[in-house]
Amino acid sequence: MIKNKLADIVRAVISDLKDEGFINTELLPEPQIEMPKDQKHGDYASNIALILASMEKRNPRELADKIAEILNNNNIAENNDIVKSVEVAGPGFINFKINNKVWLDSLKEILVQNKNFGRLDVGNGKRIQIEFVSANPTGPLHIGHARGAVVGDTLASILTAAGFYVEREYYINDAGVQMETLGKSVYSRYLEHFGKNVVYHDNYYQGEYIKEIAEKMVVKEEDGLLSIDEDEAISRCTKFALSDILDEIKSDLQDFGIKYDVWFSEKKLYDDGQVENSIKQYQDEGIIYEKDGALWFNTTDHGDDKDRVVIKSDGETTYFASDIAYHKDKYDRGFNKVINV
Repeated sequence: MIKNKLADIVRAVISDLKDEGFINTELLPEPQIEMPKDQKHGDYASNIALILASMEKRNPRELADKIAEILNNNNIAENNDIVKSVEVAGPGFINFKINNKVWLDSLKEILVQNKNFGRLDVGNGKRIQIEFVSANPTGPLHIGHARGAVVGDTLASILTAAGFYVEREYYINDAGVQMETLGKSVYSRYLEHFGKNVVYHDNYYQGEYIKEIAEKMVVKEEDGLLSIDEDEAISRCTKFALSDILDEIKSDLQDFGIKYDVWFSEKKLYDDGQVENSIKQYQDEGIIYEKDGALWFNTTDHGDDKDRVVIKSDGETTYFASDIAYHKDKYDRGFNKVINV
């Protein structure tokens, strides 16, 4: 890396200056190499002379001129085949112009390595799971979800390039009250299509997409839902709407260039007994406790401002209950780190 090589060159010069007694500072500062805001000042610049001047109580320009003189006259830069010239600007900034060969060699390296250019092995294969977007499948994605998609996918790409094993995951909230509400919303619009008088409650989903799904349901079922049990009709509407919305979400994300390794179902956590088992485990460990007929997770012991309800006094589980089981499942799958966007 050019910045590192320049830092090595500057470090060698100021070390020699110390050995010669030109500077007396016991602990030499680390050279800082940055790109100047104005390209007229060169390709890279260092403020090492200003830092040394402050420590030595000397004129920074004097120190900068001395460092530049050594670099230019002693051919330290030329020996490293990096620097074309060194100049001093302003109060004591040292500006470097890089040999064109360095840039050309870098371009060749990029072409040769292709997609592997810039990749590292610092991750050493450690497993990281990134969960992002995870919008409830009760309606279309919006711009906020798109922002989360960019952040999550970019972070996953960076970590992969750094040598980590990364899995991208979407958590499908396909259980709970919102799913029941989705089914009832579609079923009401389905009934309206056949001229039935229905009360469309305020908590039902209001978007035009609900009507569109209901019309698809009419095509699929015709008037078949009118002659069956209402609960069964709502259940069919729920399953159909979930599938339709999820397909649209997947299509939008694919068009956006986002690909997931895992689509994880919240409902599966309940079906497999993971929610129930997690609650029992943490009850046995004293992390979940009973109060006022409800079960609470003792999050204040872990920095939260209040404890959180896991199961309400009426027996209904909260989102937190399945979230606990879900995150336990993540670590049970062997990830070293999990990240939620």
